[in-house]
Amino acid sequence: MNRSFAFVLFASIFGVTSCAPSRFVEPLEKDELTVGFSLGGPVIEFNGPIPMPMTSVEVGYGLDTNLTVFGAIHTTAAYFGNVQLDAGVTYKFLDQNKFIPNVSVSPSVNFMYTIDDRSGKLWPILDVNAYWNYGDRTNYWYAGVNNYFELSKTMANDQPQAHHWIFNPQIGHVIKGKNDRWQLTTEFKFLAPYIKNWDAFVPYKSLTGGYGATGFYVGCRWKIGNKDN
Repeated sequence: MNRSFAFVLFASIFGVTSCAPSRFVEPLEKDELTVGFSLGGPVIEFNGPIPMPMTSVEVGYGLDTNLTVFGAIHTTAAYFGNVQLDAGVTYKFLDQNKFIPNVSVSPSVNFMYTIDDRSGKLWPILDVNAYWNYGDRTNYWYAGVNNYFELSKTMANDQPQAHHWIFNPQIGHVIKGKNDRWQLTTEFKFLAPYIKNWDAFVPYKSLTGGYGATGFYVGCRWKIGNKDN
């Protein structure tokens, strides 16, 4: 089995959204520019439960106070001979008021091109998150759902596509550094918690037993510029 095919096989089981955490839950300030890195993936059994080391590099830019545009390249996919990119926007449409959270929506697309097969696929994605800022540095907790849409009518071996919409609940926390120069993210994602996993090629571990997979991710982000710098 070549590396490219092995990666595509893994990614097709629970979707490419298992490759990274939420990009931006809270929008950046206007004209703020950041770069970031993420590591993690579905937890598998490998001499004990460990998250798969999927990596990606991201960039984000604040078009307005409540609107951020972002893009990322998946570096693990590149190692396996695939070009995988995602891009989208995050928009906050509800502000926090005591116990009522901020709410943001992040429509995006994920594109993968397999160099060996010279074929590509695109998946629309929609994240919706509620988050609660706290403290002087406005750290925040968040909870939401990642929605992944499969456009293909067939799966591997021309089998009918059984799941055109896969939703993945998620919870996470973001710690901010002094003057918001850096951020550290941790996230748990409950990947397709209603889809049986005992016939999967990969030995997934899940808090829901024989359904779906549990993903764990960490990410760092650094501010590299804004209009005041």
